[in-house]
Amino acid sequence: MEQLQETSAEEPALSATTVFASLAELRDAPGYSPKEIATRLIDSLGADAAAPLLGVSVQLLGRWALGQDAPDAGGRLQLADLDALVGHLHCAFTPAQAMHWMCSPNVQLGSRPIDVYRTQGSAPVIGAIRAHGRGTFG
Repeated sequence: MEQLQETSAEEPALSATTVFASLAELRDAPGYSPKEIATRLIDSLGADAAAPLLGVSVQLLGRWALGQDAPDAGGRLQLADLDALVGHLHCAFTPAQAMHWMCSPNVQLGSRPIDVYRTQGSAPVIGAIRAHGRGTFG
């Protein structure tokens, strides 16, 4: 079978067929609707912090969380992106540490992580969180 990536002795082989079959079920996965992600972000960050990071009003974010309104495709991607970042922060830091880390200059990123997130999205910030967890910064 086609391999998606090289695997080490610790990682089981994963075929593209298996991944694509699993992805077919993704849309119905519990916990990942816009309503559930919006609620999770409000619970984690508060609406006043989450809304500006998503580029929406507090009121619109509240309507998403209540299921009274649904984000467009771009809004869904923003929700998923911020949700991924918050998940990594929860895994790597306490809430106080996460706030300090996100708002402090970061050598690897060349700026504060919060500013990098606002301009480039979560990918470089998540990379820096992973590097921090490994004790590497390059």
